[in-house]
Amino acid sequence: MSLTVEQILKIPELSGVTLIAGESGLMKNVRSVNVMETPDISQWLRGGEFLLFSGYQFRNSAKGFEDFVRGMYEAGIVALGFKNRFIRQISHGAKDFADQAGFPILMLPLELSYSDIMRIVIMNSEEVGSVRFSETVLRSFSDILRDGGGSSDVLANMESLLNCGVCFVSDTMKKRYYSSGRSFPEDCFTEDEGALLEKYRHERVTLSQFVHGYFIFERDPAGNALWHVILEHAKTAMHLALQKEIMAMEIEARYHNEFVQDLLMGNIRHHEEIINRSRAFGWDLTGKLRVVIFNIDSNDKNGAGERLPDEGAARHQEARERVYAICKNEMNFVFQNLPCLTMSEYIVFIVNVGRRQNFSEKLLQCCKDVQEKVRASTGYTLSVGIGNEKNGFGKLSESYDEARRAIEMMRNSSGDGGLHVWDEMGVLTVLAPIAGSAEAHKFFVSRLGKLLHDENLLYTLRVLVEQDWNFKATARWLKVHYNTIHYRYERICELTGLDLSTGEKRLEAAVALKLLHLNPKLH
Repeated sequence: MSLTVEQILKIPELSGVTLIAGESGLMKNVRSVNVMETPDISQWLRGGEFLLFSGYQFRNSAKGFEDFVRGMYEAGIVALGFKNRFIRQISHGAKDFADQAGFPILMLPLELSYSDIMRIVIMNSEEVGSVRFSETVLRSFSDILRDGGGSSDVLANMESLLNCGVCFVSDTMKKRYYSSGRSFPEDCFTEDEGALLEKYRHERVTLSQFVHGYFIFERDPAGNALWHVILEHAKTAMHLALQKEIMAMEIEARYHNEFVQDLLMGNIRHHEEIINRSRAFGWDLTGKLRVVIFNIDSNDKNGAGERLPDEGAARHQEARERVYAICKNEMNFVFQNLPCLTMSEYIVFIVNVGRRQNFSEKLLQCCKDVQEKVRASTGYTLSVGIGNEKNGFGKLSESYDEARRAIEMMRNSSGDGGLHVWDEMGVLTVLAPIAGSAEAHKFFVSRLGKLLHDENLLYTLRVLVEQDWNFKATARWLKVHYNTIHYRYERICELTGLDLSTGEKRLEAAVALKLLHLNPKLH
């Protein structure tokens, strides 16, 4: 109960109660209130009580009252209260003992029933006060959630109740929230979660062993005697607020993804609908646009080429989420608020070319930075495909298809981790679909098949083609004598049976080399 005798005397409804003796014991704590009249009363007492009794047994004589007072004291009673209906006054011996022992004896008003006294004392106890306070705190958080408030509003209410700034580090949302009225130390914005938990008083917010995050307190809130009551209601409110925000994000993400998917597939035909919906997301889909695809490579070292155990699958999913986060952070840092779509191992962006200077250079550099950061952070590699620029959103599906095909076509020849721009692939965009065919194999073998046994001659031919059949440039590139190139050229013509002095045969040799580049299995 945690009320002292002195605090009981100060309750307004008990203003008629007077202290007769034992003033030095007013600071004793009362554990409960009891009323008894049995002759052998001491055996029913537990100690710590404020005992109410009528004194009926002393109605004819106060003899023995001093022994009764001593017995109650020895039984652990904290204070004794009676009405003067049957006891008009107490003996000097009883009063002297009570004063010496610090055993308060109280005279109770006749008009107050014992049940009223018990009710008044109990209702002013700390337990009931805690319940009332708990109800007030619960109502304050409930009102916030009912009125549409979110996580930051929950923290602001905590601050007003605790007089202490509160930060919430959310593991669920991967973000931080702050109460509004305090200036937090700089490290609350910059340091990682682990460092903050070591430096500041914190409390974990969990549901069924799932950790939502942590309250980080600007200072220790334990100075507030009822802070644990505030904390428990705050945890519940924060959980509900986060659930609401997660649901809102999922709905918006689903709406966002469906819209982007419709754009990429060309499913929306009405110009005004696209403009209005894109404005709602803060996107600019006017002018020239192009599609960029980041594709997580499913190579064996990533564990994606075989069925993963549950633990491995969970790690793979966690790493994939990190990949998506890196892609979004880097692309949006450079180009701001891009439409994007995540599906399976793809994350797709629509980039507005606009009037940016050196746009192509910035885009390529950004893609390379993403690839490097993903590799360093997760060990995964990304293949990147970039579609051609399209004038307006009407042909976004073409740019998307080009970016996707660029990855698919070049992966066989270039391997994982490539960066492929459709409009820089040239004739490869035509040859790639047939590179694995029997006709392609037959064409290559009939033109350059005999060079497969001489890598030196095959490489020389490749450099000759790249140097536009310029012998001097080829010699400089290979760092050999000019005559050496002439000798190798003649040897190539002899082995292949091709007259490479003619434009047609040179074209056939160049096409055969492109096919080999696209499909190394041709040999």
